[in-house]
Amino acid sequence: MTGILAMLAIVALLAGSPAPLPRAERTIGNLRVDMAVGKAAFQPGEPVAVVMSVTNMSSAPVVVTMTSAQQYDVVVRQRGALIWQWSHDKAFAQVLRDIDMAPGGTLTYQVAWDQRDLQGRRVEPGAYDVSCLFLGVQRPGPPSVEVGPVRIAIGR
Repeated sequence: MTGILAMLAIVALLAGSPAPLPRAERTIGNLRVDMAVGKAAFQPGEPVAVVMSVTNMSSAPVVVTMTSAQQYDVVVRQRGALIWQWSHDKAFAQVLRDIDMAPGGTLTYQVAWDQRDLQGRRVEPGAYDVSCLFLGVQRPGPPSVEVGPVRIAIGR
C-alpha cells in the first residue's frame, strides 16, 4: 500500500469509520494500479477524494510511455451512465514521453470530485461507481489500464 493509501486508511480510522476504504487494484505486466476513495459514504456537496497509484512491482526499471500530457483519468458513473469525468473540460498536449520507473517506484495521482455532473449541476443522493484509468503504456501491453469501479454513496 502506498503512503497516500495508508494515509487515507489512517484518516478513515481516526474518523471512526468501521468499514474499509473503498478500493480496487489491478496488475498488468509489471505494473500494479491501485485506487482508493476516502470513504464509502459522503454528505451532499462533500468532495470525494480519489487517489490512484501505479507501482513498478518488478526488480528492474520499467519504462512507461505516455502518448499525451494526460497521464490518468477518473470517471464517475451511475447505473452505467457517465456522470462525471475528470478530463471532460481539459485539453492535453499531444506529446510522446517516457517515464522511467525504478524498481518499487510509484506514481501517485489525486483528484477531488465536487459531486457535480458534466453540466455542472449537483448530483442527486444515491450510489455512484468511481473508476480510474492509467494512460501509460508498458510495451508490450494495453494502451491504458482501468481499475475499479468502487461504489460510493452520497446521502441525503
